Amino acid sequence: MARAQSLLEETLETLTYTRDGVISELMMKSSVLILAFLLLPLSASAQRLPSNAVPSHYEIAVAIDLAAATFTGDETIRVHLQAPSESIVLNAAEIAFNDVSVTAGGRTQKASVKLDESKDQAMLTVPSRLPAGDATLHITYAGRLNDDLRGLYLSKANNRRYAVTQMEATDARRMFPGFDEPPYKATFDLKATIDEGDHAISNGAIVSDTPGPGAGKHTVTFATTPKMSTYLLALAVGDFVCNEGAADGIPIRICSTPDKKALTGFALESARQVMQYYNRYYSIKYPFKKLDVVAVPDFAAGAMENTAAIFYRETLLLADDKASVGTRKSIAEVLAHEMAHQWFGDLVTMQWWDDLWLNEGFANWMQSKPVKAWKPEWQMELGETASNQGAMTLDALHSTRAVRAKAETPAEINELFDSITYEKGAAILRMVEAWVGEEPFRKGVNAYLEKFKYGNARAEDFWSTVASSTDKPVDKVMASFVDQPGVPLVSVALGCEGGRGTATLTQERYVADQQDNDATKQLWQIPVCMRLPSGKTVCDLLDKKQATISAGGCQQWTVPNAGARGYYRTALPPASLRAASAEMPKLEATERLALLGDEWALVRGGRHDIGSFLDLASGFGSERSGQVLNTLTSKLAAIDDDMTTDKTREPFRAWIRALLAPVAAEVGWGPGATPAPKAGDGDDTRALRAAVVGALGVAARDPNVLKHARPLVEQELDKPGTVDPTLLGVLVNVAPLEADATLYDKYVARSKSAVDPEERYRYLYGLASFADPALVRRTVEYAIGPDVRSQDTKILLAALLTNDPTQDLAWDLMRQQWDAVQKKTGEFVGNTVIVGALAAFCDDQHYADIKSFFAAHPVPDAARTLAQSLEAIASCSAVARAQSPKLEEWLQARGSAGR
Repeated sequence: MARAQSLLEETLETLTYTRDGVISELMMKSSVLILAFLLLPLSASAQRLPSNAVPSHYEIAVAIDLAAATFTGDETIRVHLQAPSESIVLNAAEIAFNDVSVTAGGRTQKASVKLDESKDQAMLTVPSRLPAGDATLHITYAGRLNDDLRGLYLSKANNRRYAVTQMEATDARRMFPGFDEPPYKATFDLKATIDEGDHAISNGAIVSDTPGPGAGKHTVTFATTPKMSTYLLALAVGDFVCNEGAADGIPIRICSTPDKKALTGFALESARQVMQYYNRYYSIKYPFKKLDVVAVPDFAAGAMENTAAIFYRETLLLADDKASVGTRKSIAEVLAHEMAHQWFGDLVTMQWWDDLWLNEGFANWMQSKPVKAWKPEWQMELGETASNQGAMTLDALHSTRAVRAKAETPAEINELFDSITYEKGAAILRMVEAWVGEEPFRKGVNAYLEKFKYGNARAEDFWSTVASSTDKPVDKVMASFVDQPGVPLVSVALGCEGGRGTATLTQERYVADQQDNDATKQLWQIPVCMRLPSGKTVCDLLDKKQATISAGGCQQWTVPNAGARGYYRTALPPASLRAASAEMPKLEATERLALLGDEWALVRGGRHDIGSFLDLASGFGSERSGQVLNTLTSKLAAIDDDMTTDKTREPFRAWIRALLAPVAAEVGWGPGATPAPKAGDGDDTRALRAAVVGALGVAARDPNVLKHARPLVEQELDKPGTVDPTLLGVLVNVAPLEADATLYDKYVARSKSAVDPEERYRYLYGLASFADPALVRRTVEYAIGPDVRSQDTKILLAALLTNDPTQDLAWDLMRQQWDAVQKKTGEFVGNTVIVGALAAFCDDQHYADIKSFFAAHPVPDAARTLAQSLEAIASCSAVARAQSPKLEEWLQARGSAGR
């Protein structure tokens, strides 16, 4: 499942250059981006089912009344009873039972139903004991199409209604009574009675479509599904239309509401490319008979990997070939993520939710591969490195957790959909793959899929299989990273004796505030790979506190994390760091990005001063990677927000402008330059231009950028399609910095009239950049009002909270209207996203205010998120106090202009 993070990340990356990737931790692109934090829980008291009854097959007939927002169901479940019993317990939520009977041992008995709403369970009890063996349950029932975006729910668009499912993690029980836990895999026969003129899409292909029963109705019957878990069942009903294609003989359809069919072409081509790549990579070809991908008007998550019927939020699927680079990358990447799930998650499913990373971490690891092969110019490896960095930021908190963590209740399950599961899970896999080699690792992956196809697996099943395939202790390495929290820090000391070089490696747990003495006692089995100045890579397994390895000849510097593939922070001595900085062009882009992230972490952890980071940053004046520049400037923006004073703010901004001047001139945004893209600019040049302009506008307040931003946005509003969409995504967030209500009103109007999702959200989320207090008030009121979809409200509010000029007033307004915020966003969804966004604050007063507010307004379903946000605020505040005077010293040493 992709969290709906790509959307927020792309918006906020240029809006605020979020501090240390805080929003990355919240919502995640790899997402896909993704979540997730946007999943919905059940009651926190719900528990696991007894194991006596094991289902094998469901027959479900559902009749949907869109006008009344209700449905009825007729269901037959074949089960096997492990032992004699008078009762069978299954899951049900918001279901009204009608007739229930159980047939076993040649006898049919009426069953009484006892509901336990606190556990979302129903106990079916018969008068006489049922024998062990096969039994059949028959249930008729009724339910409602809720507006909570969970189970079988109601969606609205184009003045009409739709019925859509979202079952993960524990919401299948809202559509039908069943055994709603991953181990209970079964096959499904589904039929849906729907209105004439509407279409239905599900996991299986349509095998019949007949009139009735009843006037104005028709019944669609779908082919039997493969054996799968309940949370993967899917149904979408409405006037959907599809763009059809195929890859390797597999039919592929990209479906949408009729007004958006013209925007399905790029997704169709992306799906074709991904399918062909996966069919070459896996020994098991695509295991299902067709693939439908459906854009849904209202969808809580970014996307959901239902078997052979992936459902999507529109903005992550629909765009044309002229869309921005970021949007096209997100579409391809999230498709690759969800299609990877057809193997990791659907074909082989985790045994229980504590191993959710076997689904999400694997899909995140896999998603870049087909996109790299198709579009190498997009440099997907940089996205992987940025993803690693984001996970390590969260993992540096005391309130982090292990990848594999206990989860029994739905609330605990939903807390697992975070950056640790997605990004850290993927990072561990990338590290091990780089260590053992891509082909041996691929062999192990395929052996695992072959062994557990159509079944369930645990982490041990995976790493023991790969260990056997590679003859390396993969099991021990992965267990040390999966089963304990935190991120290791590897310090490197270079030595030289008799012309022979050595590297002494020391490991400890990296924590942001350096207060946990016990953290130093943790040990990992770390595959450390160092790249020497010669280009040679030296690898060793660091399985103890300290080890010394050969580094060939005497070295002045090294890259302690070759290719940035390892999941560990690194620390070089100052002299080695300076030597490496001077050789920046020799480093791979991924290594430059990781070097920036690691040095920033050392500043945040109190190990280095801000001057050491800025000395390193000074070496990036010739940087030509947009992704690396975004990483650098996000840190510079955080410094501007949190560490500058009235005395140092303008000198610091002047230093940023001077640093970026050469590349700004190169991409056409130097002083006096005409800011127009050149004919033939590739995606990499467009992305670089957007990164530079965003940094100069938001972090440096460059007069030239501010001068041109609003006229260009106004030009695009008047004549759509005249401004490069990749650059426009930045300008829409820069123009409001010095704008008024006139431009604000134009943003609102365009967001309402736009058909293209990218255009709609570009202007909707652009509202969060208007800092005028009256406009901030309007944005909060608009977000919680009727004109903004609930799926979008939380993102717009989070954007306000992470934007330095708007966050204070926005939080005050949200506190005053907390009940309205909760009602609009839903408790868990709103709480987790909004509470997570509060991590962007960086002062003791807000720490105290936020802590006090949530003491009076508990958020039990976001308890870990609250702890992480408070810890991040406290850490940031402490760093800002310590580093602000050191920033002034650094600037003074370079003159009043900060040079």
